[in-house]
Amino acid sequence: MNNKIPILLVTHDRPYLLEKVITRLLKYTDWNKFELWICSNSSTPANKKVIDAFINKYNEIKVIYQDVNQISLIQNSIIKKLKRDLYIKLDDDIFISENWYAGFLGVYERNSSDISVGSVVIPINGFGWTIFLDIMGLTGEFKLEFPDVELIQGCMEPASWYDKNVNRYIWSKCLDLNSTVNTFLSNQNSFQDYIVPYRYSIGGIIFSHEFWQKMGGWKLSDLFNKRYNRYNKLANLNNFIARIRKKDKQRRIQQVIEILTGMNQSELGIEEEYLFQFSNANGYKQYVTTESIIFHFAFGPVENDLMGNTFLDIKF
Repeated sequence: MNNKIPILLVTHDRPYLLEKVITRLLKYTDWNKFELWICSNSSTPANKKVIDAFINKYNEIKVIYQDVNQISLIQNSIIKKLKRDLYIKLDDDIFISENWYAGFLGVYERNSSDISVGSVVIPINGFGWTIFLDIMGLTGEFKLEFPDVELIQGCMEPASWYDKNVNRYIWSKCLDLNSTVNTFLSNQNSFQDYIVPYRYSIGGIIFSHEFWQKMGGWKLSDLFNKRYNRYNKLANLNNFIARIRKKDKQRRIQQVIEILTGMNQSELGIEEEYLFQFSNANGYKQYVTTESIIFHFAFGPVENDLMGNTFLDIKF
């Protein structure tokens, strides 16, 4: 019986980050406890090249492929297949360090009676950014640097979501990832678990199969389901015609079908909103712990700015 906890790494089109993310996961994860599933969510050709390079070198890496771009759908598919007790889900712009998973396991174990999802402190995050500044002793400096910025928590309301200068500042304190982790942990006499009373960005979370079942899986909108049904009918017809013509696949026609049915663009945020609503309605809580820290490269609409001003300075 396989009791390893699956790490579900969801990726679509970040080849420049994906290589760094997988490399650090391979280095800093105890593979006696975990297994890596790359969820290739309608990956672009460049993304597929990175995935292929790793699976050709590391047999222990597993991949699930999906033609359409929908992160909830691919997660539901792999969870239905695996049926494990726990899962850790990571986006393809999450960087980890040594013993990163301790906080995920710890926050779940301590709060298993009422937890929906658990996470750890993430510097670029609507909830974790203020905690990070406090523990790192940077709150006073930040206030002097940004006197007009409110140090509030939330989802898309905090400056960590939309302000490129705030994101640059926080990243300037994180460039040496391993050193930042060591400082963050050594600055605490004891770690603390927080309840998150807002919609939470789910780029790095732990959750149970039992909760996922009770929630009815990760949310898909009625509009997506209609489009997906239409897509499947057209895709099956295209494949039927391809077989008659004795062609492997009519890829260009397939791409047109994806565009016409909206399957080339993923729904964003609906799963987070539904998670928060379901948790509140059913007595579950979202928890974040300071026991560990991970790094989300681009929370919010500032990714291009960070790529041009910060990415090359990070010590991976």
